[in-house]
Amino acid sequence: MLERPVKQQYKPLPPMRRRKRRQSSAGSFLRSFLITLILLSSIAAFAYHSDVKASINDLIAALTGSNGTRTEFNLPFSPRRQNILFMGVDVASNAADPFKGNRSDTMLLVSIAPYGKDINVISIPRDSKVYIADRNKPDKINHAFAFGGADLAVKTVEETFGVKVDHYIALSNTGLIKFIDTIGGLPIYIEKDMHYHDNTAGLHIDLTQGQHVLNGEQTEGYLRFRKDALGDIGRIRRQQWFFNALMARLKEPSVLVKIPEVLKVMPKYIQTDLSVYELSQYAAMVKAIDVSSIQVATLPGTPSTKGIISYWILDPDKTQEIINKLVYRDKSAPLSEALNVGILYTPSKEAVARDLKMHLEQNGAIVKMQNRNKLTHDHIAVHNLDVSGDVIESLKKTIPEMQEKQTVYDPVGFNKAAKDFTVVLAGS
Repeated sequence: MLERPVKQQYKPLPPMRRRKRRQSSAGSFLRSFLITLILLSSIAAFAYHSDVKASINDLIAALTGSNGTRTEFNLPFSPRRQNILFMGVDVASNAADPFKGNRSDTMLLVSIAPYGKDINVISIPRDSKVYIADRNKPDKINHAFAFGGADLAVKTVEETFGVKVDHYIALSNTGLIKFIDTIGGLPIYIEKDMHYHDNTAGLHIDLTQGQHVLNGEQTEGYLRFRKDALGDIGRIRRQQWFFNALMARLKEPSVLVKIPEVLKVMPKYIQTDLSVYELSQYAAMVKAIDVSSIQVATLPGTPSTKGIISYWILDPDKTQEIINKLVYRDKSAPLSEALNVGILYTPSKEAVARDLKMHLEQNGAIVKMQNRNKLTHDHIAVHNLDVSGDVIESLKKTIPEMQEKQTVYDPVGFNKAAKDFTVVLAGS
């Protein structure tokens, strides 16, 4: 059990003990995670069309220097979990070399269950106050990449959260822009007006609420915007909606035919310790994953300012619970009381909300409904970490109004209408 530090709001998160790996068969984007996962998914989807598989194999053979040897898309995954650290790198400090001296303003720990059974994703807020590995002074976790590149970032995550990072992938924000432009833009619902201008950073955001097709620069603006009440946490949540929009986009035939062009454009914007062959293996796995089954969480904490520096002060107990649940996949004991469930819905979703309430009550839940004029995106927000993920998945299979909605662990309670979990019906 971690000891809560004195004056928590000002202290960095102390390093957690790394747990011993256990052999378990239990099942359970951001720019870097989002773009890379979509890229890999696109490769896999494209490759599995029988009429183009040979072309993709030839392309991978050329990239890997395998002298024409055919690459088979198999799934030789380990009986242990695999953890991959995805990082989105801001090139503002050094545009000439995006992976030297720049900060990783997006950090996601992606945990793949033994034998690739499921995927969980943990967003690490960039302002998290931690001890950078090999340095005695606490700092923001996104500075680790600037101080020592991917190796130091990986070591810092390992020492801080007590997990083993098996591989890493870093993507520059220039790569994000190139990727979106290459696939012809991104259709996405923007939940509110976003306007911000920073001439020094060259960042100009002018987005209005509604459904839009964003180009590369507009997409970067959507992901970087944080001039609202939630700050960086709101930005992380938008990355999750962005991920879902991209997954829908990659299924379109007009995107699939552009994958060879994407493969030619992207390599100089990505740094990884994975080979192209290994990437293809993950791509094949991603192809079979239902996006709504991916469980996501943002490490919980509170914002704090000391002097002119703003930090995200991680809650050590809740952070450990998230790590245990999404990385180590600890099973929660069955609840002794009935589920206490909330439903947040917009006026246009009242009929759906009432049907959902009826179905939840038929499953023994105590349900509370709340009407909101504005909500962001449909999802299931889990507030009580003792609620088993298996319980949520079981309800999703039997209740139509919960199907295809992503599970977001939200112990802080940004969208909380009941103790255990809240179903958000935003109509988007």
